Amino acid sequence: MTGLDRTVRKADLALHAGGIGTWEWNLVSGSLEWSAQTALNLGIAPIDALPSLDRLLAVTHVDDRPNVAGALAGFSEQPGPMRLELRTVWPNGEVHWIVFLGAVTTDPDGRPAVMRGITIDSTRRRLVEQANEVALRESEARLRELNEVLERLADTRARQLDASRAQMQVVFDVSPDWLTLFRATSDGRFIYEDLNRATELAYGLSRDKVIGRPLEEILGHDAAQIPLAHMRECIRSGLNQRYLARRILSGPPRTIDVMFARVPEKYDGDFFIVATARDITEREAIEQQLLQAQKMESVGQLTGGVAHDFNNLLTTIIGNLELLGPRLATDLRGASYLSAAQRAAENGAKLTAQLLAFSRRQHLEPRTIDLNAIIGGMREILARTIGTSVEVVTDLTDDLWPALVDPTQIEVALLNLAINSRDAMPAGGTLSIETANLRAGVDPMPAELNKADCIRVSVRDTGTGMTEDVLHSAVEPFFTTKDVGKGSGLGLSQVYGMVRQSNGCLQIDSTVGGGTAIHLYLPRAPDFSVTLDADPVRPVAERNNTRLLVVDDDPEVREITVQMLREMDYGVAEVESGQGALDALAQGDRYDLIVIDVAMPGISGIETVARIRQNWPSQRILYVSGYVDSAGSAPQTGDDLLVKKPFRLADLGDGIRRALGTGLLSPEANVVPLHPRVV
Repeated sequence: MTGLDRTVRKADLALHAGGIGTWEWNLVSGSLEWSAQTALNLGIAPIDALPSLDRLLAVTHVDDRPNVAGALAGFSEQPGPMRLELRTVWPNGEVHWIVFLGAVTTDPDGRPAVMRGITIDSTRRRLVEQANEVALRESEARLRELNEVLERLADTRARQLDASRAQMQVVFDVSPDWLTLFRATSDGRFIYEDLNRATELAYGLSRDKVIGRPLEEILGHDAAQIPLAHMRECIRSGLNQRYLARRILSGPPRTIDVMFARVPEKYDGDFFIVATARDITEREAIEQQLLQAQKMESVGQLTGGVAHDFNNLLTTIIGNLELLGPRLATDLRGASYLSAAQRAAENGAKLTAQLLAFSRRQHLEPRTIDLNAIIGGMREILARTIGTSVEVVTDLTDDLWPALVDPTQIEVALLNLAINSRDAMPAGGTLSIETANLRAGVDPMPAELNKADCIRVSVRDTGTGMTEDVLHSAVEPFFTTKDVGKGSGLGLSQVYGMVRQSNGCLQIDSTVGGGTAIHLYLPRAPDFSVTLDADPVRPVAERNNTRLLVVDDDPEVREITVQMLREMDYGVAEVESGQGALDALAQGDRYDLIVIDVAMPGISGIETVARIRQNWPSQRILYVSGYVDSAGSAPQTGDDLLVKKPFRLADLGDGIRRALGTGLLSPEANVVPLHPRVV
């Protein structure tokens, strides 16, 4: 390859890299030639057709063809440089701009002979130019709009404050925030100059009754001191001032987020633009609810643990007292002491039940129930409990939906609320119980109900009501406003725990001197009811031939459980852990029933049973527990039973017989079925 060839080769590569094509039109012969790059620029595959003027016009946009033909004819008649830009239409429909650059050369006689040059795809440049044109037009439009705004502002400035009010009012009235314009006078006063509709509604005063008056005349002297201090600092420093305030203007107390900003310039020697106040009462209420929920969860975990340990102690105490009873049958004084001790222990058991209900670790038995029937059936006990000085009235909705709730717990809850209402009406009054259906998406209801249908039970009284401080702490455990010895402070917390564990919520409305209304929102029961299939009665050997295994990590509870079972003539073995039970079975020991604690360190009772049933699926189980945690302590398979601590001899006996298939539960048994459909 010669040096010239290499130079030509490099030139071709450079042209191709730059997307530049070449072309040549012999004006004498009419032949047209173009390079492969020119064909690509025109959207023509180099092998599709030979170069020709007709081929060029064929790919030219139909609107450009007359101009292209005329321009080429004109260039062919006179020598010199030429430039032609046209639109081509590619086979895929895309439109491209192509620039033909070149020159017309002449023959020796001076006549145009050859037109040659290059082609460049100018589509990108054209798009940029078009975008710039659009942007320019938009900028011009915005500039015109801005100019119009500036003209209006200049006119407003010229007419000063009176003329500006009409402009400001448009902005003010569409804002939900309280917007106010003050004038700070040289004598230290702050005069209302303007306010929006939201501020009028908040004040409960028309604009005419506010404008021109100082701040302290509207808010009152005492209430005005804090905002006045912030406004003076704003004027002095020029810095925005912000604070939270409680206001009782029109309607109930509100919490507002207030900010003052100083207008940079003076008008007629006085400073002014704006005080903004946003009502955050609802947001604050939600934050308080979240904080309360977190606090209740923490306290709930603590009380649940305390109740669990206390139930273990009570199980030992009650069990030993029961075993001691027959031995003191002939000792009247000893029997009296024993009876007193048993009553005290049972009262302790009731206290732990309240703690567990509050902490939402009590095992509930939700059923499909008619709340109207429950309330109607409680009339007599309510009348006896609250006395004759309080009138009980009911307003029960016809066709009330069935609720999914533990019937015993809802009765206890209503009784607790009635007692609280009675105590809040020492001089007598009226206790009202109301029911209502609330349909999701139609009726207002608390957000935590997840937009589900529910039933509301409202208990109202005409009593002394609660202060805000009392209202915030009302459902906390052990909180009470009663005198020492008059109440445990667990009644309302127990109601709260029951409602929350039932997937509902509780709200309290109360004002000092205006009475209290407590609303229980309970889930609507589905259209079908869940029933538990009873285990078939399975015969077993006589008691003295029945082998039981007791599994409990607490040695005293384990000991009293073993003694109770032996008192009932069962053969009993014991281990202190779930691993001990697994080891005993692995060694070949067989038991008609395993009595196992739910909560144990290491391998829990639930996990132990799950492992047992992998190898011995028919093994009968009876759980015992001081609490059942809805987050995972309940069994996940089978229809096993649970005896709740503290249990008596009869409770344990009922559970044993039912678990062995040799008897039915008595109505008073402290035994509940644990089935995954109701946990």
